[in-house]
Amino acid sequence: MTTLLALLANFVAGALTWTFLEWLLHGQLFHTRKLRNSFAKEHALHHADPTHMVGWPRKLLGVAFVIGVGVAVLRLALGDFEAATAFPVGLGLMYVVYESVHRIIHMKAPRTAYGRWLRLQHVQHHFHTPRRNFGVTSTVWDHVFGTYVPFTTPLAVPRRLAMPWLLDPETGELADAYVDDYVLVRRTRDVPESAVPA
Repeated sequence: MTTLLALLANFVAGALTWTFLEWLLHGQLFHTRKLRNSFAKEHALHHADPTHMVGWPRKLLGVAFVIGVGVAVLRLALGDFEAATAFPVGLGLMYVVYESVHRIIHMKAPRTAYGRWLRLQHVQHHFHTPRRNFGVTSTVWDHVFGTYVPFTTPLAVPRRLAMPWLLDPETGELADAYVDDYVLVRRTRDVPESAVPA
């Protein structure tokens, strides 16, 4: 029988592993030019319309499959069901956290300093450095692998791609709360040179 501390350590290891997979999959699978895969095509749709998200049923089915396979493989290797379960469950639950955070970034206004930072970081990726800044919930792996590019505000956002929370519902213009962080532009190519990293 596995100790509670060992189960917790395996669960945390699974969650931390997801943060690396988030960076790896986003950068090497979703943004690859070499492979024409369904993930890259789906992700290109998301960049073309930041409110486009794959539905929860498909995401949850995928994560359930990964957890199930992970448990089965680790059960064969370890023999102990509890020990085999903690890592895949930690991985899967952190994936659900990632998906939730990603959706919130695009659909809801920030309420905390961390939420504000997450949105700025992700807007940087979407409109300024799509081949960099792959971490959504964390920039740790971007720093480790040299794909981190810091943002400077205000960040330019193409008006037609602006997340709904950025806009004042009455005027359709940039909401006053975000004028220090963002500027709306007509097209991506209208992004001021000062807003584009070298």
